[in-house]
Amino acid sequence: MGYSDAYLRRMKALGDNTYERNYRRKAHEYKIYSENTLNRFPCYIDGRKEYAIFQDHSQANNKDLSDDKYLILDNDVECNVGSYLQWDVPQWGESEWLVFTEEHKTIPTHQQLKIKEVNQRLKWIVDYDGHKVCNNGKGWGAYVQNQTLYTLGVSFAGNYTSLVNAKMMLYLQDNEETRKLGIGTRLFIGSNVYKIEFADNISRVGLINFLLDEDTKNPEIDNYELGIADYWQKDDYKDKDKGGKDTTPTNPDTDDKPKDDENHDNTGDTPKEPSQLQIDWKIVGEDRAKLGRSYVYKTVYTDEQGVEQPYNVTEWVAADIEDLPFTIQDRTENTLAIRVKKDRRLVGQKSNIMAKDANGVVKNLAITIVNMF
Repeated sequence: MGYSDAYLRRMKALGDNTYERNYRRKAHEYKIYSENTLNRFPCYIDGRKEYAIFQDHSQANNKDLSDDKYLILDNDVECNVGSYLQWDVPQWGESEWLVFTEEHKTIPTHQQLKIKEVNQRLKWIVDYDGHKVCNNGKGWGAYVQNQTLYTLGVSFAGNYTSLVNAKMMLYLQDNEETRKLGIGTRLFIGSNVYKIEFADNISRVGLINFLLDEDTKNPEIDNYELGIADYWQKDDYKDKDKGGKDTTPTNPDTDDKPKDDENHDNTGDTPKEPSQLQIDWKIVGEDRAKLGRSYVYKTVYTDEQGVEQPYNVTEWVAADIEDLPFTIQDRTENTLAIRVKKDRRLVGQKSNIMAKDANGVVKNLAITIVNMF
């Protein structure tokens, strides 16, 4: 074998071309870093024991609302948006985290994801026959953020006074049990009860985000001790009295009134069908918002002639797990005007613009922040 053949063989072992040689060199650098860094810890990802690198994340974008971390993993470790991670550090104790975003690296020597610490464990009944609690009684870890500051209530009495509603934005892993949480489901968050107004499992694949509105607690059906709303159904009260007496709570404001199926109507009008009362409306506007630009979003419906008409709503909600990437310039009964902040760090961030009508129906439009050009 000649000198040139030996040289080519040696170079080929390092890679067939310049890119491959540089990539292998970079992957080797990452391997050395991974094996020697001080922030590499054992953890459990979806129940599997793995090793991961945890990096602190700047608090500049979320106003210190959460202690976010970057999660760095080898390429052969399975981890996705929505995965749960248990991390046990001696000086802090055991904690649970939820994966929110996955970065698609231009040099794929490793994985990099963003995680947020679980701040609530939610429980609800999935089987009333045996009072079975979700996730085999353990409940599901959630990231909950107060959304009241981003709620843009619309009042047209006076000078467009804002109505502040107690709202929460809730994020859960998208799985078979969480997917069954429907509109109107009541959940304990802390010591208060909230009702689901809207659910979205499309904006962030792997996660479901819920918009919740504060509801009234009811000791007759809510279990305060276990933190489970709607723990008892109304039929359960009949068995509480030993004599078999029906102890279902009564409401004097409604129990003495005629039933709907008795067709008692003092006005003589025929009740309208639900399809006549509900209009199929939506939010229209640009779903890719550029840095520094202004946009107007509208609520509309299509009339019988196929023409879009303005649709009045009672409330606008701007939802994001971090600081909003835009400012609110104006809002009316059917329009919301925003201006995207001119900050390149916001590129790729996703936000939701939601609207709620008088019937309690919530619609949303997911927008992605993109570069100016």
